[in-house]
Amino acid sequence: MSDKAIILYVCPNCFSTDTAPGGCPDCQRARVECDPGDSDNPCRKPPMDAKGNMTSRAPLWWLAKSVPHLREQMKQALSKK
Repeated sequence: MSDKAIILYVCPNCFSTDTAPGGCPDCQRARVECDPGDSDNPCRKPPMDAKGNMTSRAPLWWLAKSVPHLREQMKQALSKK
């Protein structure tokens, strides 16, 4: 594991990435700062249901940053099962 945090800047529209903040050169939207965590961090994995099936292909760090309300709804739905 590295002591240095990995920070990515991702465009929420076209998903282009960069290591520096700023606007997306492809669609001119502001990139969102995201911290995907260490390589062994569970936030890099997609959310799973109780049977081990993926409930989204997006990693948890992306869901938490870009659509936190959707992530919360997924948690609530999974807890009812």
